[in-house]
Amino acid sequence: MKRWIWGGLAALVVAGNAFYWLAPYNIAASVPHLPGVSQVLHQYMRNAVAVRAMGKEIPRQVDLDDPGLIRLGAGHFATGCMTCHGAPGIPRNPVVEGMRPAPPTLTSEDFDRREFWWIARHGFKYTGMPAWPGEGRNDEPWAMAAFLSRYDDFDRAGFEEAALGRAGAYDSAGVRFGGLPGAIPQEVGCARCHGEDGLGRDGTAPKLAGQSEGWLTLVLGAYAAGHRESGFMEPMAAPLSDETIAGISQRYAGMDAAWKGDPLPFGDAARGAEIARRGDEHEDIASCASCHEGGETDGLSPERADTPRIAGQDGYWIVNWLEMYRDGPVPETPRAHLMQAAAERLSDDNIADLAAYYASLGAE
Repeated sequence: MKRWIWGGLAALVVAGNAFYWLAPYNIAASVPHLPGVSQVLHQYMRNAVAVRAMGKEIPRQVDLDDPGLIRLGAGHFATGCMTCHGAPGIPRNPVVEGMRPAPPTLTSEDFDRREFWWIARHGFKYTGMPAWPGEGRNDEPWAMAAFLSRYDDFDRAGFEEAALGRAGAYDSAGVRFGGLPGAIPQEVGCARCHGEDGLGRDGTAPKLAGQSEGWLTLVLGAYAAGHRESGFMEPMAAPLSDETIAGISQRYAGMDAAWKGDPLPFGDAARGAEIARRGDEHEDIASCASCHEGGETDGLSPERADTPRIAGQDGYWIVNWLEMYRDGPVPETPRAHLMQAAAERLSDDNIADLAAYYASLGAE
């Protein structure tokens, strides 16, 4: 009996080595899988996604039906995903049809919202589907889940308006490759998320209008150099020259900063005001206002040029930023350690209250 067992094991070793070294299974993308192989692999992928996304908690600041979040996801899809998957009304380039597996055209029915988040966050091995560019930013892929769960609701014009700011912004019959000129007009740029007026397109992105030129230059440079993580901003900032960063910063700094944020449906603004102004000695929480308020005539801007204005930002962004400084990934910028120290003792309720307070400030 033992002889049969050892003989069987030896045969498996020989067969395995022969398969490994002689490579009888053709891996060429030009040749289809053998019957059944593709179906088995695809079903395994679906099972793996379903198991890992099961029970994933949607953060309380995330409203997957929020039009701003859907627009944000559409904008990233246009620059990060459309090349392979096509888009509503925009067919894929024939090049990707030669991939194996070929990136699929998408529908809202492919996965549920939590599964869309998992796929955007983690990607797939051996397919060309990347993980989220901002490695530690678990918050950002929810925008992709919001958009993809509504994918079937968009026609081409609606997608172009959501993703690029206006219908007709993508001037090609199908997907172009290699960032060829004309595919997405240069003038769309930052405005497709932050708006022509710098006010964030009704919650699509943070408000930039009137932020100091020093802060904008610092943060854009940090995104470009990979010192501040974001799957939205790093890919957009990486190609920017110092001259372009300076021009963008000057443009937004010169815009009107008379703005007010949208609150979230939770958080106590009155308690947030107390924490912001005085901190909390018992919980060892520092005052936010000492750095982020006191400048300009209305006192809503910081006195230092390397500090951002948060008064009047939407509550959604304030919550995400405070959680980032508390839980990571902490930016590698000159004063980030101060924010890390200030945020590390904040509870979820503290963060919600501060977001409620700062979102309530400013002019309509």
